[in-house]
Amino acid sequence: MANIAPVSFTALHHCLTEDFGLLPEPPHGGSWRTYFSGAIIWHPASSTRLLKVILGADSVPLRILLCVSSDNNNSVFLSVPFLFAELQTAIANEQQKLAQRAAIQR
Repeated sequence: MANIAPVSFTALHHCLTEDFGLLPEPPHGGSWRTYFSGAIIWHPASSTRLLKVILGADSVPLRILLCVSSDNNNSVFLSVPFLFAELQTAIANEQQKLAQRAAIQR
C-alpha cells in the first residue's frame, strides 16, 4: 500500500491482513470492519481487538479507530491518507499496549 488517498477497502484489508498479520472479523453488512491481534477475542477483559476501520457509504475507508488506545471517554483515530509507515507504527504501538495490558491482568 502506498501513500494514496482514498485507498480502497480491499487494498487496506490486504495490507492489514497480509503485511501486518491482523485477523479480520467475519464479513458483515455494517459500515466498519474490526481487526484483531492473534486470536479473535471480543470479551472486554481480554479483548485482542486492535483496529476498527470506519467505512463511508461507498465502502471507502474514512478513518481507523485505534481500539487499545481508545477508552470509553476518548477515541483515537488515524485519518486519511493512510501511510504505510504510520500504520506500521500505530499497529506496533497498539500491539505493545495490548501486551502490557495482558501482562498486568496476569
